This record gives sequence, C-alpha cells and structure tokens, in this order.
Amino acid sequence: MKKPLLYATLALGVATASCAGHGGLLPSAPLSNANALSNNDAPQNVPAGWAATATTAVPIKNFPTATIKSATPLHIVVGLNMHDRKGAQELVASQYTPGHLAFHRWLTPEQFTARFGPTQSEAAAVADYLRQQGFRHVQIEPNRLIVSGTASISQAEAAFHTSIRGTASNGALVYGNVKPALVPAKLHGLVAAVLGLTNAWQMHVHLSKSTQPIRPLAGGTPPPCLQVVNGICIGGEYGPPQYQVAYDATCSSCSTGSATSIAVMAEGNVSQVIKDLRAAESFWGLPAVSYSTVQVGAKSLDTSGVDEWDLDTQISSGFAGKVRHLYVYDTTSLSDSDIALEYSHWVNDNKTQAGNSSFGEPEALAYADGAMTLDDEEFNQGAAQGMTMFASTGDSGSGCPVLVNSGGPVGGTPQVCYPAASPYVVAVGGTTLDTNANGQEPGTYYGEHVWVGTGGGYSAFESAPYWQTNGICAGCTAGRGAADIAMCADNNGCPMDVFVNGTQTGIGGTSLSSPMSMGLWSRLETHFGNKLGFAAPLYYGVYGYYEPCPLGSKTCTPTGEPGDDTSALPPDTTAPIGGFHDILYGSNGIPSSAAPGYDEPTGLGSIDYYVMQQDITNSIF
Repeated sequence: MKKPLLYATLALGVATASCAGHGGLLPSAPLSNANALSNNDAPQNVPAGWAATATTAVPIKNFPTATIKSATPLHIVVGLNMHDRKGAQELVASQYTPGHLAFHRWLTPEQFTARFGPTQSEAAAVADYLRQQGFRHVQIEPNRLIVSGTASISQAEAAFHTSIRGTASNGALVYGNVKPALVPAKLHGLVAAVLGLTNAWQMHVHLSKSTQPIRPLAGGTPPPCLQVVNGICIGGEYGPPQYQVAYDATCSSCSTGSATSIAVMAEGNVSQVIKDLRAAESFWGLPAVSYSTVQVGAKSLDTSGVDEWDLDTQISSGFAGKVRHLYVYDTTSLSDSDIALEYSHWVNDNKTQAGNSSFGEPEALAYADGAMTLDDEEFNQGAAQGMTMFASTGDSGSGCPVLVNSGGPVGGTPQVCYPAASPYVVAVGGTTLDTNANGQEPGTYYGEHVWVGTGGGYSAFESAPYWQTNGICAGCTAGRGAADIAMCADNNGCPMDVFVNGTQTGIGGTSLSSPMSMGLWSRLETHFGNKLGFAAPLYYGVYGYYEPCPLGSKTCTPTGEPGDDTSALPPDTTAPIGGFHDILYGSNGIPSSAAPGYDEPTGLGSIDYYVMQQDITNSIF
C-alpha cells in the first residue's frame, strides 16, 4: 500500500512507554486504558473547562507550514469508554473457567452493551455536542462505543481544542493535530479517544511478494517444488490443497469449515477480489463459497491493496475447504479511524465466528492516538461474544515496519505491531515450511523453522492476558507476548500461488500465515458446532495440558526436544506439544529467537490440524 513518506518520520518521533506491569489470573487493564492521561498534557496543563483524552499530538516539527484549508472535511470517530472495563475482562476469564456459570456462554452484542457499554443518554450527550459544533451525519454505533460525524478542519479544531496542520507529501495532503485532543469537562471520563484528526498514522499490510518467478500452471496442476534436496522440498509453490496436506488437514475425519462464517478486514475498491477468488476456486478444484461485501464508511477507488485481499480470501476459505459464508468488510482507508469503525461493525454485526487483519502499525502509534484504547474495547466485546480476530505480526523481523515491509530482520522500529499486540486477538507469526517432496511437488510435513522476516516481541503498552501469564510464557511478565501461533509465511520458501487480477503471483508474509490460521480455526469451529469461542485461551489451554514441564518452571527442558516430532534435521526439527509443532530453530532478530516452549517469533508453534482436532477438548481453559 502506498503511504505518505511523512509516515516514517512521524512514527520514529514517538517515544515508547515503559513496560506493562505483571499479568495476573485476569488480564490487567492495558496501559492504554489504565493510564489514558499519560499520553497527554498533565492534568494541570489542561485548560479550565476541558478534559484530556488518550489522543496525543502529532509532533509539530513534521508540519512546518499550515497548508491545509480550514474547510477540508474530516470524518471523526469519537471513542467512548466502557462503563466496566474490568468487568468485561473478568467475563472473558470466566467464560474459559470450567465449572463457572459463564463457561462457554457467549453474549450477544445487545447483552454486552447493556452490561458494559456507555448508556444511550451518555452516547447521546456526545452526539449532541458534535451537532452543536456543526458536525454532520452524526451516528451512534449499536454498542455505543463510537460516535462519529463529519466536520471541517476548523470545526474539529474548535470541538477538540486542538490545532491541525497539513503538508504535501508525495503529491498527497498529510495532516495531523499538533495539540492533544481535549473534550469539554462535562464529557470527562466518557470520551476515551478522538480518531480522524490525523491521516499520517495508518496501518500497513504485512505482505511480502516472492522474488522468484511463480511457474504458470495449467488448471488443477499441483504447484512444483522449486528446489528438492535429499527428497525434501525446501523451496516450493503452494496452493490451498498443498497447505492442507502439509498441515495434516486431509484425513477422512478432518472437518472442513462448512458451518462457520469468516470475515476479512479490507479497504479500498475490492470489486476485483470476488473475480480472483472464483478463478482460484476453479483452478484448485474448490467449491465456490458464499460471499458478500460489507461496506463500512465511504467507498474508495483505491485498488493498491487488491493483492492483499486476494491472498486473505483465497487462503482462508481455501484452507478451510469450504465455509458457510465469507464476508469482506471494506472500509475507506487504513487510517486508525476507519479501521476502528470497521472493527465496530464486525463485532456488532456478530455474523462470523472469526475475522482476519493482515495489517498493522507500530504499537506506539496506536497508543499515541488512542486507537489502542478503542480497538481493545471492540476486541474485548468480540471475545465475549465468542469471536476470534486473527492478526499478522509483521514482516520486518523483531521491529514493526513503519513505511514498507523489508522481509528481513529488524527492518522497522523495535516494537511489536498493533493490532497483533492486543490481548484480545490471536497474533500470528511466520515460519519457513519444508515438506517431504512428492516427486517434484510439495508433500507431507517435514519440518519448520522461524522465518527471518516474521514479527514477534513483547508489548510495551499491553499487559499479558492471564492465559499467557500462567507459566507458559515466562517473558510475558514484561508485557503481552506476540506471536501466539505461527504458520508458513516465507515469501520464497513456501509462498502461495495467488490469483491477482487473474494472474498467478507468489505471495508470502504474515499476511499469509494469519488468514491461513483463520481457515484452520474455521475447521475446528465447524467440527465443534461453533461452540469453541475465542481461540487464544483454548490454544494456550491445549499447550498447558500437554506441556511436559510444570507450568512456570524455569529449569525444566521438555524431554526429547529436539527431535521427537519428525526425523527432520536442524533447522527444521520441531517437537510435538499437543496439536502444536514447537518451533525450535531460527531467529527474527536479536533477541527474538526460537527455543523449546513459547518464543516470541512463533509463540506456541504451528498447528497440526488432525492432532489439534483431537486434542483441543483437553484444553485447561
């Protein structure tokens, strides 16, 4: 995706916060929520009659001249605080506590809003204020966590006691609020954040194209191995059927995702996506899935992300074999304000069991403008409703890329990406997958190691949820660990053959591993009647049940590691822990390296579908 060059400068100017406190039995409130004022002027510096929000100022040095016209329209998303954030977090914990009255009892959006959301009168008060300030098209979202509207630059400046400057960058207008966003004192404690005052901080897709030419194939022809060494396909092309074989999802008792609905979060003009999906389904011999687009906000002509949305739709529904319905949520841009509104629609529609976000931004940016505060509330609601959002961890090693993905270690700022850092998503890292060659074609699983480009690390802003701090993730006492799981992402070692504008294109990155994980999860959900709920605690619960060492042990090394899963030689040797392939080798940049047990680049490991289908019922959560 093309982004303003100014974006890199802005991101690097954001200071990181100190690490979050220790997690406990329950998820601690993320620092973005618990200390909403820490990003802003200290209370004594807030003018009388005003109150601070979590939305900080964009560094003024990035806007040397005020070139933006005061009449320029902005779409503003005002995020509201939940009434009982701690109670909403405790609910998710109780839903995964066997024997609790709330165990596996998911709420409806209406039930969640009634228990934890702002009241209708509170949301109406914010809406009335916007109208009084001249905002048009003011709308309250069903869960009352967002009130949005359209206003001019000058109206937005007056409404939030800020100043907005702009500059030309790469032929586009880039603007930002150079003063923190404030609200009238009467709205103190109600308004969490104000998004849309800047377009300089945006999400970016986590997609890495293959540098090797993809070999054009005839319809139905299996993809080839590009390199076979001693019977091992160590570099090959893959399609959904080949990934199904590699990850053990072709057994006679293996479920498809036929009863489960999934969603892809997208932006721009997605009209080509359905055409490419149908071409891919015909080529791979897959059933045509039921498909629809959900428009969120104004339509956009941007087609720069078509390759991403093609990848997401083709691998998620393709790995699933079949899904009940595939929704593409399509918003205007990858700005924090548009993405927040997209997440709101996803949780309030409550149409799917899972969603996928193959994009992100350095978590310091999401924290700085308040998007982290608002999105975490939406994800918390989704988890309480039994929904799972999968998010890619990034393609620049242990640093989250700012402008472009480098496909190499430490290519961006030294911090994890958001939304993968949220405790209420499943963060998906990447591996290099090697298979036993089937002649000149990819075959069954041989082994994996860390893909050097995968994201992974510990959050400086989000506390670890309780399913990480029960001893499985030793480093998570410093903050939320991402990744949670991993699958193939190597853009040259195991790229997917994706149809983009009708042409076969090799694509990898954690933009591949994340939607693949959603497709795998849809199979599990279908097998268990869509009653599994939020995937993260269940996956950690499976790991906790099969982990051969006592939870929390700092001296025990699981016996037999490495080498008791496959006969694979290093670096592809993995070890089984329940339905996981524990990744033992590789690094995405110092200090993020694989090791026995949980590690930042690959989390709990990749998933053997057939084994996981049997073992997930043993989850301790």
